[in-house]
Amino acid sequence: MMRITNGMMTSNTKNNININKLNEDRLNTQIATGQVISRPSEDPVVAIRALRLNTNLSQLNQYYKKNIPDAEAWMNVTETALKQTDMIFTNIKENLTTGASDDNTANDRQKILESLKGLRAELYSSGNADYAERTVFTGYRTGESLTFLATDTDLNSEYMIHETFDAKSLETINYITSDVNDETGVTQNDVARIRLAYDNLKGVGTPAEIKLAIGGPIPVSVEPLAGKTQPEIDNLYTSSVPPNGALLIPETGELILGKTAAANYAAAAEIGKASFEYTKNQWNSGDLRPEHYFACTQTTVDPAKTTLFNYDLIKDPVTGKMVPDPNKPNFQNQNIEIEISFNQKITINTHANEVYTHDIGRDIDDLLRVTQDVVDADEKVSAAEKELAAAVTETEKTNAQAKLDAANKEYALKKNKMQKMFSEGLDRFDAYADRNNVAIANIGSMQSRLKITKERVADQLQSFKELADDNINAELTESSIDFSNAKLALEAAQLAAGKISQQTLLNYL
Repeated sequence: MMRITNGMMTSNTKNNININKLNEDRLNTQIATGQVISRPSEDPVVAIRALRLNTNLSQLNQYYKKNIPDAEAWMNVTETALKQTDMIFTNIKENLTTGASDDNTANDRQKILESLKGLRAELYSSGNADYAERTVFTGYRTGESLTFLATDTDLNSEYMIHETFDAKSLETINYITSDVNDETGVTQNDVARIRLAYDNLKGVGTPAEIKLAIGGPIPVSVEPLAGKTQPEIDNLYTSSVPPNGALLIPETGELILGKTAAANYAAAAEIGKASFEYTKNQWNSGDLRPEHYFACTQTTVDPAKTTLFNYDLIKDPVTGKMVPDPNKPNFQNQNIEIEISFNQKITINTHANEVYTHDIGRDIDDLLRVTQDVVDADEKVSAAEKELAAAVTETEKTNAQAKLDAANKEYALKKNKMQKMFSEGLDRFDAYADRNNVAIANIGSMQSRLKITKERVADQLQSFKELADDNINAELTESSIDFSNAKLALEAAQLAAGKISQQTLLNYL
């Protein structure tokens, strides 16, 4: 049997009192902090579980309070812009319905003309919608507007644009020649045309040709309208184009194709895309920036500063230079994704080329042009009538009557052309509106998906909060009872120690 000394008893008594004090302090800390541990060493399992749950809570808070609201706001801005665009399409279609009527007066046409001009200017401005200074329709180029703005410093920048076409780009248009003296000179002509994305061009690439997917290229000559008389302009559209070539009119941005060239293009475009290279250096507020749509290079006012937009490059077989590959522009598939839950992302952006395409504005330009032609033809009829009324001699009357007959024929043909284009324009703008509505529907489906995810993340956030609380939070009632017991135990230990310390060896003997 081991001998127990007073020193051993005193030491054990101190240790027991200290243990009771530690237990009391631990329970007191639990009650004060409301947590079962104050340092990981007290319970490593609880500490590790707390770290994991807190990490999950931080991620869920990021999704619920930042990522999801950011995605919601982006989609709301996009949806608002698309709905504004839909209203513009509705107004345009109302003007087209009115313009297709046979009962319009000259004043009615002038009103339609002014209304279409205003809608044309408003059309693309909706595409400049931004969220937190990030443009929502421009893919990764969120720092750039969709269109040129009046305050931009690069309105005089020169762009070399690589535009591609398919078989649908070739269209047959009706061109009406004018003759102020003889109605036999007023004729209708079918013209094969490719309409470029822009007008008022500076020049063309070298060599000037339409590159085809198969067969040889189509040579292109450039014929400006500046300085030409109306008969010379009529001749450009009707008889100046060689059968196997094409003619570019830079002011209107039209490629007029000869019959053989048109047939070759149609056959080649069915298999692959054709391309054409041209330059433009005068931009207006509201023009779509080409870098969002085409492979292109930009030269600023300083020729030394040239920007090659980041497209895939290919070697030009003629010049040997590396040039943008027109078949692989990188503006496509620039999906902006936001993570809205664990391993779950959502695309929040709508691409500009899904809604705001060049053909919309170019169609309006054609309608403006044909409406202006009818307004001018109407004025020509009025002038001829006045001339006939003022004629005195038979010769003057005969000449004035010939002019009036020519003016009436030209007016009738151009009015019929305008009404036909307005009727066809209704179908075109119905298609544009449908495409816009598809984009709105896509936004709606993404918003629905986002709403479902938001509700799920909210439930997860609540569940993880409860798990984290259950893991780390102390039960105050239970801790208070344990604290009272620990306090009694400490007092009993101190009382026993006091009695033990009173006994000496003399008492034992």
